[in-house]
Amino acid sequence: MKRSLLLLVLFYFLSACTHKAYVAPVVVAPVGCDTTVVTYHADIKPMLAANCYSCHATAVTQGGGLDLEDFTSLKAYLQNGFRGDGVYGSKLYHCMLHSSLALPMPPTYVVDSCSLNKVKRWMDQGGVNN
Repeated sequence: MKRSLLLLVLFYFLSACTHKAYVAPVVVAPVGCDTTVVTYHADIKPMLAANCYSCHATAVTQGGGLDLEDFTSLKAYLQNGFRGDGVYGSKLYHCMLHSSLALPMPPTYVVDSCSLNKVKRWMDQGGVNN
């Protein structure tokens, strides 16, 4: 009787074991994030206004802080922190990315990936005032 019960329990545990094939996750590009043509006035400036101008606009900084609303100041900041060791980008990009290379900005949340991709694309295009 014990042997039958032991075989029954063993059979139960063995039949409960199943193998499910690993399915690799599919990386999906964000829907509606078109980075083929990125312009300062249509894409970058509205994103900066939504995420940065509360602390980094001309009226807020009054000449005493980083003014991202003024294009000349923004362009100078784009050049700040370019590295020669193969790490991409400027200090602005790394701040928005919340990387360990710069102070995270905005400090309370990370900008969405579509906006980050647009900033990177715009910088790749030379960061022009278009």
